[in-house]
Amino acid sequence: MRNYKRKTERGKVSIELLQRAADAVIKDGRKLKTVARDLEICHMTLFRFVKKLKAGVTPTVGYYSRQVFNQDQEKTLADYLLKCSSIYFGLLPEEVRKLAYSCAVKFGMPNIPVSWHRNKEAGSDWFTSFLKRNPSLSIRAPEATSAGRASSFNRHNVHEFFSKLGDVILKYNLLPSRIWNLDETGVTTVLKPKKIVAAKGVKRVGAIVSAERGTLVTVELAANAVGNTVPPMFIFPRLKYKDLFIRDGPTESIGAGNSSGWMTAKEFLIFMDHFIKHTKPTPEDPVLLLLDNHQSHVDIDVVEKAKANSVIMLSFPPHCTHNLQPLDVGVNGPFKTYCAKAQENWLRNNPGKTMSIYEIPGIVKHAWPLAATPNNIMNAFKKAGISPYNPDIFTDEDFAPSFVTDRPMPDTANISLELGNLEPQLQELADVNEPQVHHDMETIPGNEPHPAIIESATNEPQPGPSHIANLPNNVVIQATSSTFSPEAIKPLPKAPPRSCVTTKRRIRQSAILTDTPEKNALAEEKARKVKSNSKIKTKVEKRVKKNKVTGTNKRKKVASKSANGKENVKRKVLQDDDHGSDNEEETMEWYCIICCNLYSNSRPGEQWIECVMCKNWAHLKCLKSEDVHSYVCQN
Repeated sequence: MRNYKRKTERGKVSIELLQRAADAVIKDGRKLKTVARDLEICHMTLFRFVKKLKAGVTPTVGYYSRQVFNQDQEKTLADYLLKCSSIYFGLLPEEVRKLAYSCAVKFGMPNIPVSWHRNKEAGSDWFTSFLKRNPSLSIRAPEATSAGRASSFNRHNVHEFFSKLGDVILKYNLLPSRIWNLDETGVTTVLKPKKIVAAKGVKRVGAIVSAERGTLVTVELAANAVGNTVPPMFIFPRLKYKDLFIRDGPTESIGAGNSSGWMTAKEFLIFMDHFIKHTKPTPEDPVLLLLDNHQSHVDIDVVEKAKANSVIMLSFPPHCTHNLQPLDVGVNGPFKTYCAKAQENWLRNNPGKTMSIYEIPGIVKHAWPLAATPNNIMNAFKKAGISPYNPDIFTDEDFAPSFVTDRPMPDTANISLELGNLEPQLQELADVNEPQVHHDMETIPGNEPHPAIIESATNEPQPGPSHIANLPNNVVIQATSSTFSPEAIKPLPKAPPRSCVTTKRRIRQSAILTDTPEKNALAEEKARKVKSNSKIKTKVEKRVKKNKVTGTNKRKKVASKSANGKENVKRKVLQDDDHGSDNEEETMEWYCIICCNLYSNSRPGEQWIECVMCKNWAHLKCLKSEDVHSYVCQN
């Protein structure tokens, strides 16, 4: 019975009370029924207890339960499930039941029910009772987290960021009021409605929104460690920006426009002028600006402007802003909540109307002061460990998701040498201790084997708990059949060693962007792109001349962005050219010849058309008429 209700008080007498009563009968010589009546104990219960004591048998108290796992084994299983959840590889209830059956069979549990063998898994009643006996566990709906975010937030990346942050603070003697953080966030005309009061049991509960899909407006926000803010900037998806777009926005806010409504280097340069105007950095009193590695932030023109105006730019490690960036930690969440409430109020006050992007500045004017309170901002900087400076703010639990891919960068020479040096010592350890030894060689830094392994191999101590305790952390001894360990049945997932193949794409890291080496590297990177684009332009011009002579390839080419990726949409002009290299095709970037915006910044579903003469591309919406069958540009 799943929910049994006790009807009597039998089996509730404590063993201490029975022991005291038995001592009174055996040692003091009192009558058994008299002692049972005085202590309010059933005389037959006391009789059986005394009989077992006299026979030398250890008596038991209460009802006997045929529990499959004892208390220690269930605690081990619960700890294993918590470990799997902390590394973002939690088990489903069905997987837990199958694991319990495998553990019961593997370690020879005596009380395995017949239904477990028949179904090859533990029962649902056992799983329900297991959760009740272990209140630290519950069935939760996990939040989807990208593998890049889970693996990048590790001790190495965080330590590197805090090391550079501490050096900058000490070098320039920065106060909290001079430490700023900026971030972009998107506000759409359609946000998810909040919970409302409705009829109980109704299957569908609706709320009015402006449209099926909203239009995005990017909002650039900035705050410092003492709770001050800079008026935000709005980027509208409009080619021709007008100041009347932000007439209802926050005081002294600014705006810009482009085809996509996303932040680009051109708009970020405008915000940098706005930021410098309000923060007033000087060579004697510079400003530290913390930001992510977005393409618009690492543009060489932006970095040069920042350095010329005494703004020190320090970038976060990639995929770590969810814990390190103060605006993401404690401000953007409340900001979106207040924006959703303000949108609901607008729809109630304007029934039958559709919200456009020009109402968003008014929404932000209401929501931003409520979210960006000094208390919220200062607590966000504190939680991120930036102000006050605390490099040890994150614990092992915060770094647990990176356990699966926590491995160093490949170094073939060092790895091969480590494998050669450590294999004999580990084999001797395995012979001495008999349990199977698994090692992750790439986690041992340097070319020399670990001292603990050398000492263990040379001295050959006797096996025992002290010998196992002296092993290094990277050597894991799996449990034998005598030690209950779910990890022996289902090991924790671990990624294989990193590939030694290098990629052309540069992986951004935490860096002081305004330092001369970093700035020079960004300048060289941009120069290479310009040079590559010039080569491609030359080949395109040659191809155009060839087409003019032959009169071929004069047909309409319209491409739309598809879910298969941008590679399927780009029309590679050099595809038919025998002299075109693969490297040049991979580095090609297309611009609209009317609005000059990048193809990589296109909005989903945006259509492009190719000029049949010069073979360059343009937005279909940039033309005066979208009903175009053959396009020849004004050039």
